[in-house]
Parts: sequence; C-alpha cells; structure tokens
Amino acid sequence: MSEKQTESYKLHAIQLIGLKVQELFIVISSNYEEDETSHQSIDEGTFTWNIGYSEYDQIKHQIALKVSIIIGDNEKDSPFSLKVSLLGIFEVDESRFPLMHIEHWAKNNAPLVLYPYLREHVYSLTSRAGLKGVILPLFEVPTFRISKELDKKTTPGKI
Repeated sequence: MSEKQTESYKLHAIQLIGLKVQELFIVISSNYEEDETSHQSIDEGTFTWNIGYSEYDQIKHQIALKVSIIIGDNEKDSPFSLKVSLLGIFEVDESRFPLMHIEHWAKNNAPLVLYPYLREHVYSLTSRAGLKGVILPLFEVPTFRISKELDKKTTPGKI
C-alpha cells in the first residue's frame, strides 16, 4: 500500500489484539460422494452463527468475543457436520470510543470483524477434509458512527 493510501485510512478506536481458535471440528458422512457439480457456497439458513461476549474489563481496556459457526449439525441428509469457534480479544481506546456503546458494538460490529477469520477456517477445514472448500456468504456491514453532542451554546443554524 502506498503512503497516500495509508494516510487516507484512520485506525478504529477498537482494535483486535488477540485471536485464538477454540474449536475446529468436521465429520464427513460415510456415504457422501462429491460430484463435479457440487456447489461450494453455503446459503443463509443452512448454518448457525453464534456470538457471545464478556463484560468490558475497565482495567485492561479489553472485551472478549466468541464467535462460532455450525453447519450440518442434527441434519440427517447433510454431507458433513462442521463447527468452528474463535475467541477474539479487543482493546478499546476509551478516549475515542464512548463506553456506553461498547455492548452495542460487541453485539453488532465485533462479530463481523471476526467473520472473515471464520470464513477462512471453514474454507480451509473443508478443503483439507477433501471437499471442494465451503465458502460462507458475505453479510451487509452495518455502520456505527459516533457523533459528538453539539455544544449547547451553539447558535441555532450554526455548527
């Protein structure tokens, strides 16, 4: 990336500082035979996506988030069963991010930060297991903006 491109991006007030794989699991059905027309993509509704997060640690300025994806669990006709669980540790710059919004961020934005890592593990795991490689769908990313409250002394019509 050139210097001009780097300068145009501002670091977010919350940064991923640690990522751990907690579970990688796959079982292929014994009667499954993949043919040349097998589709690699997984449609919405054919997987379960779970999230959980810790309380915010005000001493360390950190919050932890666990994300998991399950495919084919409890489905008799599924060609495979898979589970991937990841734990992400995020550090918060409290001078730039109001803590009153941390829970909203953890529920809505943080899972999408970890989702590309889940996608990679699902693709890699299914590829190594002899499948064509399962590609999880992309999601629309919600935007979360922090707007500073206007000074009460501001003249109406002027900002």
